[in-house]
Amino acid sequence: MKQKFRGIVVACGLFTAACGAGSGNGSGAGAARQSGDAATVRAEIEAVTLRWEASLLAGTPEEAVADVFTPDAVRLPSGEPAVQGHEAIARALEGSAPLLEARFTIDDLEVDGRLAFANGTYRVRGPDGVELSGKFLEVWRRTAAGWRIHRVMWD
Repeated sequence: MKQKFRGIVVACGLFTAACGAGSGNGSGAGAARQSGDAATVRAEIEAVTLRWEASLLAGTPEEAVADVFTPDAVRLPSGEPAVQGHEAIARALEGSAPLLEARFTIDDLEVDGRLAFANGTYRVRGPDGVELSGKFLEVWRRTAAGWRIHRVMWD
C-alpha cells in the first residue's frame, strides 16, 4: 500500500496535480510571465489542480486522468520508471487509497504560448497518517479542452 501512496503523489499531481496550485494561496513568489493574461492562465491551471486534488482525496485519481493530463502526458515519478499516456497513467493509479490531505502550491509559473512551466511544493497525507512533501516541476500544454499537464516530475 505504501507504494500506491507514493505513486499518487503529484500524479501530478502532483498532484499531482500535481501534479499545480490547488489549495495554496496561489500568489506564488514568481508571477506568471507571458504576453497574454497571466491571471487567467493561472486560474485555469489552478482549477485543473483542484479537480486533481479532489480525485486524490476521493481515491479515484485514475478516473480524473483524461481531465487533467494531455493524451501523451509523461509522469516521471522519483525512483520509478516513466509512465506515458492516459491508459498507462490510469493503470499506475488504480487502487489508490483516498488521501486525507492533498495540497499542491505553485511557487512560480511562466507561460510561453501554448506551454506553461510551473514549479512548486506539495504535501499529501495518506490514510495511515503518513505525510509526504516535496517539490515538483510541471509542463502544461493548452489543448482544445483547456490547460492540461503534459510532463510532471517530483521528489
